Amino acid sequence: MRYYLDTEFNGYRGELISLALVREDGRELYLVTHQLPDVIPWVKENVIPILFAPGADDAVIWRTDLFGHQIASFLAEDAFPVIVADWPDDIRYFCECLITGPGEMVDVPYDRRGSIKFVVERVDAYPTTLPGAAQHNALWDARALRHRLTPLHDLRQPE
Repeated sequence: MRYYLDTEFNGYRGELISLALVREDGRELYLVTHQLPDVIPWVKENVIPILFAPGADDAVIWRTDLFGHQIASFLAEDAFPVIVADWPDDIRYFCECLITGPGEMVDVPYDRRGSIKFVVERVDAYPTTLPGAAQHNALWDARALRHRLTPLHDLRQPE
């Protein structure tokens, strides 16, 4: 199953602020850090005010070092998840969440084909026709990415 991923972070290589996964069937996971870092002006103006925008207000507020456990639980029923993002940083932050210590990571699903597959689809999810969408909110951006790419994925051969 495909999972559409988006993250928000504090500028280039900055701390992770939020992470969202939206499954192709519509189930969602939205994680927001419990302690915001001192944010750069752009993030303060464009991300922080909409962290809990309407439609994204039931986030799981968690310590970022525990995000990986929430992600593993969300992926648990899928033997071969495909994580789809529109930017490599999203995948980097996702992978960093899975790492729990030196040489250690959370348990992620796997089957004979492998474990998690990552796909970067270089597309613009905005503008979108999704009512209420709030650009730069990780959950809304993951929804917009799913909305944008689902028709394209439906036309392609199964993975």
